[in-house]
Amino acid sequence: MQIFVYPPLGTLTSVHKPQVRFRVYFAYSLAERVCAEAGKVEIWTNIYNDEWQGIPLEHVVSDDTHPELIFIDLKQLESASSMLQFSLDIDVAALPAHLHRFEFTVRWRSSHLVDWKWVSGFEHNASVIVYRPLPRTRAPVSFWQQQLKAMLKPTAESELTSPGYIADSWHASSSGASCIIRPQSSDNDILCQMAAVERYLAFVRKDHFWIIPQYGSSSIETGKFEVVILLVELSSGVYAALMPFSLGSTASHGAVLTVQPSNYLCLQPVSRIRTESVRVAVGFNLDPHTAIQDAMHRVQQSLPPLRGRSTSLPEPAPAHTCSLDRNRGYCTWNGFYQNVTHDGLISTLSAIRNAANQRDELPFAWVLIDDGWQTVDKYDGYGRLHDIYANSEKFPGQLKQTADSLTKLGIQRVGVWHTLWGYWGGIDPAGPLAERYKLVKCHRKWTPVVKSESDVWLISPESVHAFYDSFYFWLSEQGVSFVKVDYQAAFESLDSYDGRSSDASRKLIIEMYDAYYNAMEHAALKYFGRGSIVYCMAQSPHLITRAMRLQQQCTTEDVAAERMMFRNSDDYFPDVITSHGWHLNCNMTNTVWSRCLSKYFIGDWDMFQPQRAESHVHAVARIVSGGLVYMTGRAADFTADSMCDLGINEHMAPHAQPLLDSDCLFADMTKAPAILVSTIVVPGNDSVVIALFNVSSDLAVTPMSLCSMYSTAIERQNGIQGASFTLSTAGIAHPSSGDLVRFSMQLA
Repeated sequence: MQIFVYPPLGTLTSVHKPQVRFRVYFAYSLAERVCAEAGKVEIWTNIYNDEWQGIPLEHVVSDDTHPELIFIDLKQLESASSMLQFSLDIDVAALPAHLHRFEFTVRWRSSHLVDWKWVSGFEHNASVIVYRPLPRTRAPVSFWQQQLKAMLKPTAESELTSPGYIADSWHASSSGASCIIRPQSSDNDILCQMAAVERYLAFVRKDHFWIIPQYGSSSIETGKFEVVILLVELSSGVYAALMPFSLGSTASHGAVLTVQPSNYLCLQPVSRIRTESVRVAVGFNLDPHTAIQDAMHRVQQSLPPLRGRSTSLPEPAPAHTCSLDRNRGYCTWNGFYQNVTHDGLISTLSAIRNAANQRDELPFAWVLIDDGWQTVDKYDGYGRLHDIYANSEKFPGQLKQTADSLTKLGIQRVGVWHTLWGYWGGIDPAGPLAERYKLVKCHRKWTPVVKSESDVWLISPESVHAFYDSFYFWLSEQGVSFVKVDYQAAFESLDSYDGRSSDASRKLIIEMYDAYYNAMEHAALKYFGRGSIVYCMAQSPHLITRAMRLQQQCTTEDVAAERMMFRNSDDYFPDVITSHGWHLNCNMTNTVWSRCLSKYFIGDWDMFQPQRAESHVHAVARIVSGGLVYMTGRAADFTADSMCDLGINEHMAPHAQPLLDSDCLFADMTKAPAILVSTIVVPGNDSVVIALFNVSSDLAVTPMSLCSMYSTAIERQNGIQGASFTLSTAGIAHPSSGDLVRFSMQLA
């Protein structure tokens, strides 16, 4: 017999609703029927006072009119034939006025003649924070100023004279407010001390290249990681989001928070230039997603126009008829790694066309030739680009022959990979490129990607426009129409420029960083058209603030309005079994902030490989992501059965990125016995898609009201308040891990 408890035991949960809901589910086999059906269930809790007591749950008889659906990881229930549900709802208004937090566990017995059995040990009690509903009417700015005062306490050095920071430029909305805060003294690295925090979600820099979520309760423990965005749930029930940024003289406006012991916050610019002026945008709201949206919007409003980007952009190449986000694709990486060749690629895709279905056509419309095609001195992190052309031993007819052969196979579009520097180790100083372009010698520090120091030669800022113009012109002549540009944040690994190490050299590195972006984006627009770049290893505050500045000047006619692709998380690792739940959870959680850049970027959750146990889960995740859907692997992975199992023969209608359910925001769902839930509004047909995943190794259960989820999704994504509707359950399936559940509403 298997027992599921909600709220999950061993976790911290918060309740912002009028009722605290307790659910216990018994999944049992025929042999266990007598024991289960005669059972009594209680929560053992201190909810009413400091004394612990048992409170019975009521056995619920299921019926078709019950408004609550239970989503359980059915793959864990293969031996179960029946299920019992026990329920208890306690009105928050009936709880003691002083109650803010309580604990509970669950006990049960088959009859009064036997002893109670505990579902788990007391060290795995559930903790629940109870919030009294806050008024939904517009609060005065003074209310939000009090929230800031309670959240940011002065440091020990400044508390006798001032709070240590200045908060101004307040903007109020119907459900929240935002402001900009700045340190009162530029000499003090510590801004303030965080207080009144119940739970937090920190988006931290795993390294220069990737942002990952970290979670916790009142003590913010992010260790050595730099925080890009911090979302906190305060003891008042209000959510606050903090995003630092810089207003200095360099081309970078990225900044980070670091959290010291006892929740002391420190600010620093990504440039590490101490003269930079750093600020923090703070968004307060009754909704956590809106809090982050407001904070990021305030950063965007505060940033200056993008320098160095010509107001007269080049005439874009004609739009391609095959859009990357509306057609499936194939990437060579996990099928070939750096051993990709013309013969191997054409042979593999020919075999896939013959095996994948009976219509003699490929299951994808575009191909990305990843790392391994270029002319370099070696294919590793130290390899240097010799020239712009393809390796003639691997591609004897250059890329033109390969693009033509792919076209004959039915491929509509071909792209290639390269790094922003050209290759991982920059440019070969003894090669032809060094004769055509001026190079600058820089020093690269140790990074998790290249695990030792080294010197790198890079094309100088004054030559990089000519380099990219020549490079992309040649690619377009070869039949290439899009690029994946990798290793973009590598500029942050440089600590010297042309032999100099100082604030002046760091400023030059930042300016070179931006010059490379301008050159690459201009050439891509000119030769490939709009929406032709996949940004990878680019989750840096520098690029995030750059994208915000591009969004400032977006018009429907501008290049920025044609969205680029943006890798939303670290790589997909098919052979690391434990990585799959983490990868999905990281992507889903990162949409909390990346969806605020959706005017410029489309999300890319990376490729996935068919013919594996987790392939279906990844396929569903890519579909609901609202971004690219592309695969990798060898010919043997693309059988007719494996493609049918993926269930991606038809795309959903265009839609925004998924909205992560608020109950999943502050818990690491890879470690929680609950379902990762997100909703997606599909414009134009009154539909909401609910995506459910068990990304943990535990038994998982989540009860929910579909009606409530629908109205919340519509309100958040379309701004509809209080819509009335009817629910048809005809389209609801019984979901297992990763299955897609779709239902439609018709507004009354």
